[in-house]
Formats: sequence, structure tokens, C-alpha cells
Amino acid sequence: MSVAAPARRSTQRRPAPRPKAGTRAGLKVVKGKKGTRRSRLRAPEVIAVVLVSLTLLAVVVGNTVLAQGQLRIGSISSKLTKEQAVNRVRVLNVAALETPARIQQAASGLHLVQPAQILQLPSVPLDKELPELKITPAGGQ
Repeated sequence: MSVAAPARRSTQRRPAPRPKAGTRAGLKVVKGKKGTRRSRLRAPEVIAVVLVSLTLLAVVVGNTVLAQGQLRIGSISSKLTKEQAVNRVRVLNVAALETPARIQQAASGLHLVQPAQILQLPSVPLDKELPELKITPAGGQ
């Protein structure tokens, strides 16, 4: 009991039979003209590629400039931090030199003493002329 398989239909088309060599007499080779559609499409394509390439180059150059600027800012920032630390130390040194205890010690080392009394000078009007001073020699009369 063998069952015969049904015949399958082919879904592929058979190629058309080729005409014989002598029947192609009506075909010619056509040379391309300048300014044809193919050559007209090349100019915009080339321009687009050049534009994209220049844009990418500009982005790379921009990123390089930014990176160099960041490096410069980083080095300047580190120098600034060092100089601020030096400034803080110097401000503390000046503050230590300005303390009253240190000034009093330096004055006593120079044999400077506070006066017993403080003498206020009288105020003198600046718009009037002062009288002439009479100076007498110490030894003479």
C-alpha cells in the first residue's frame, strides 16, 4: 500500500528562452552624457560627506581645546591652593608679631618705658600765624 505523493507545483518561474545570437540586431550601446542623473547625484553626496567630515573634525578640535583649557584651569587651581596656604601662614606670622605681649617685650628690650604722665599738647588754630619764637642761648644772658 504505497500512496503516491501528489505532484508539487513549482513556484519558480522558468526563465524565458533566449533568442538566438542573430536576433539581437536592434540593440545599441549608449554612452553616458555629462550631467546625467548619476553625475548630478554625486555632487550633493560629496558635499554631504565633506560637511559631515568637517563637522566631526570641528567637534574633535573643540573637545581638544576644552580638554587643554581644563588642564590649564586645574594647574592654576592647584597653584592657587598652594599660594593660599602660604598666605594663611604669613597672615598668622604677622598676627603673632602684632600681639601686645610681643611688642611690650621688644620695647623693654630696647629700654623703652611708658611715661609717668601723658602731656596733651594744646590745640593751635591753623588759620592764624604763630608769634615769633624767642630763643635764648643756654649759657648766655
